[in-house]
Order: sequence, then C-alpha cells, then structure tokens
Amino acid sequence: MSESKLPIEVAHLIGIGGSGMSGLARFLHGMGVKVSGSDHVDSDCLEELRELGIEVFLGHSAKSVNLKGFEKGWVVRSAAIPEDNPELVRAREKGLPCFLYAEAVGKLSEGLRTLAVAGTHGKTSTTALCVSALRAAGLDPSYLIGGQVPGFGGNGRAGSGDLFVVEACEFNRSFHALRPTHAAILNLDPDHFDCYPEWRDLEIAFAGYAQSLPPGGRLFVHEDLSQRVLDAIPGDTDVCRIGSGLFADLRAIEVEEEKGCFSFTPMHHNERYPRVRLQLAGGFQVLNALFALGLAMAAGADPEKAALGLSSFAGVNRRFQIHTGPQGGKLVDDYAHHPAEIVAVLRAARQAFPGRKLVVGFQAHQYSRTKNLLDEFAQALALADHSIIAEIYPAREDPTLDHGVDGRSLAEAVREAGGKAEYGGSPLDLADRLLPHLEASDAVPLILGAGELDGLVQELVRRI
Repeated sequence: MSESKLPIEVAHLIGIGGSGMSGLARFLHGMGVKVSGSDHVDSDCLEELRELGIEVFLGHSAKSVNLKGFEKGWVVRSAAIPEDNPELVRAREKGLPCFLYAEAVGKLSEGLRTLAVAGTHGKTSTTALCVSALRAAGLDPSYLIGGQVPGFGGNGRAGSGDLFVVEACEFNRSFHALRPTHAAILNLDPDHFDCYPEWRDLEIAFAGYAQSLPPGGRLFVHEDLSQRVLDAIPGDTDVCRIGSGLFADLRAIEVEEEKGCFSFTPMHHNERYPRVRLQLAGGFQVLNALFALGLAMAAGADPEKAALGLSSFAGVNRRFQIHTGPQGGKLVDDYAHHPAEIVAVLRAARQAFPGRKLVVGFQAHQYSRTKNLLDEFAQALALADHSIIAEIYPAREDPTLDHGVDGRSLAEAVREAGGKAEYGGSPLDLADRLLPHLEASDAVPLILGAGELDGLVQELVRRI
C-alpha cells in the first residue's frame, strides 16, 4: 500500500487535529493522497502534520476547500463538525463527496484485510498492541489508532501490505460502517447515553457490528460477553472466547505481577505460546494483549514473534503514561473517563506505587454520562486518597442548559460515598488546588479524564 490504491487522489479533512482525523491524515498522506485540512486551534499535532507537507488552515473558511483535483477527492469531517460549517457547506454546494470520519474509514476498510477492535474500554491500547505484534512478526500493517504512540511515530500510517488495523468506535454506531475481515469485542459497559439510552440499544449495536464480518471471519469476544450479542452472531463466524476461565479458547495462565506490570503465558486451547512480559501497568492489559495476539494470529502472524511484539510495546500517550518532573516527582496521566476505567487505573496505581498517597485531578466528560453514572463515578473516585473535581467537559452537549449535574455535585457524591473530594472549578485552576496535596513526598498525582487536561499535566510536571 505504499502507492495509493484508493479511489481518491485528494482529501480535505475538517477538524484535522482530532485524534482520529490526524491519524487519517497521516494514513492518506502515506498513500500518496494530497491532503489538506483545517482546525479551529493550533497544536503540536497540526505542526507535525505541516512538517509532513500537509497544508493546514487555522479556522474554518469556505476558501480552504480547494476545488482543484476533486474529481477524485473526498471531504471528510469529524463528528464534532456541525452541519453549518462553511467548508462543509461549500463542498456540498459544489457537489463534492462528503463523509463523516467513520464513513471514510469504512470505505477504506473495503478491499483490505481489516482487523477491527471494538469495546467500551481498551480499544486504543489493544489496537496499538496488535500493530506491535504484527510488526514484530515481520508484517507491515496500515493502522489508525485513537492516541499518539511514540514508538510508532504517531497515530496513523500507511503500511506496505494489505493489513489495516483500526479502532471500531461504537459512538453513533460508527463501527457499522466498517467491513472487517476479523474483529474483536473487548467488553461492553453502559456509555454514550446520547446514543444508547438503554442497555439493550448498546447490545443491538454491537450485534450489528459482529454481523458485519464475512463468512469465516474470526470474532474475538470476552468470555462474559452478553448473551444477546452472542445469539446474534452468524453461525458461519468463527468465535474465539478470551478470558481467564477454563473454557476460554485463548487465555492467560501463570500470571504474575511486579510493580504494576504483568507477565503471563498465553494458551490457545492446549497450546502454550512464549511468555509475554508487558511493559504496561494494569491487570486489564493482560486481556488487551490476548485480544491483540489473537487478531495478529488470525492475520497470519507467527505467535512466537507476535508475543515478542507484545512484550516490547512501550505504550500509548495518556494511557497510564508516567511523567517524571525535574524534582523527581511522578505523575500518571490517563484518559480514563468512565467509572470502570477509573477503578482500573487506581488499582494499577496502587500496584505500581505501593503505599503511596494517590491524589486525583479529574474532569468528567459529558453531563449525560456523569448523570447516568453518578453513583458509579462516586464509588470509583472514593478509592483515591483525595480527589479534586473540575467542572464537567460538555463535549457535544450545551453547557448553558441545566443538566441536573455539575462538578460540585460530583464532588459531593464522592464524599457521600466515603471518599475525600473537593470541587476544583476550571481545569486551569486544578494545578494550584492539587499542589498542596502533593507536598508529602509519598504523594502521586493522577490526572484523569478526556477533556481539557493537557495544560494541567504540563504545568504539574514542571512543578513536581
């Protein structure tokens, strides 16, 4: 795929600085497509795209859409871009093909051997682990990953083969656009309440994703996957259960933990594979690695070499990413924005930093998620020694409306659950709020959330 086999020669990406869109820009550029794009604020990510030779516009203007060459071109927008965006309006007026990010990735997946990773939690880490396993086995996949991977040089790339590894996001049923060859369902948890108000809605969506596999396609599922989803899987799909139970097809045995990182021996039915020694903190990474190994093997990777790729993988930014400050202090930065993820991160931190005081700076993502899971958030954050709660990041929700929940009420809920918590206001104010709690030499700050936290992390790291 080093030379473009795509049906396009030009692409304009609206919202090019997003985690998915920037990866798509890198992928298309690597395929020989002439890429341009726009975003409303500058960033290190946009500068990196410029260094590749991609033309990036700041702000959104109809003039940014260059009509030259669009006989074979796409205009692609992120889900955050509104219908009245001037670039989108101009493109539609001129009759240009316009797609959402998920639709564009779905079209790219056609005709390729696509490995898709779905689940409420762990998609980014598992996708990256799969790429690492494939590369260690001598394969050169293309990939789109929802986070920056320093060891890969970014979050998207066009490989030389026909393999395409991609996250399959359930938001807005985006993963229904994919045409995977093999796929994974890591887990299911209530989430995205604006899309899935009821649990059954989420199950039906994941069932639809499973049904997109071709006959003979392999589907890797957690051993405790909902029966409703299992019942909807076509009979000609090869289902592989992953877990720790005796009846799992691919499982981890001889699991050991050292300072928060785990090693294990993968076993597929009765066959043992080489031992994996993960560099990633958290017991949940064992399951992620098993899913990645299964997908890599389904794509033809040698299991011994793939296992080495799992062991050598150093991680994704903002996934239990440990920073060291100039005074030797440690800080954990993580994308956790769901109660189950917070629990997993705190458990990993207790193992990685035994006996240390864990101080959390947290910004919830979306009012609807916070309101629907308020009790679960409170119980999760109560596991920390102290939490400072920023105001909720609204994302696509209107912050001027009364949603019945805010940062103050979340902090109060944590206290009612037996934890220690205070309201911290804007994320910009959290550094000054957190620092007094870090004066003890044994304190470790954890910055959790999917909102506006990058500046906070940088400021704290400078001061610890």
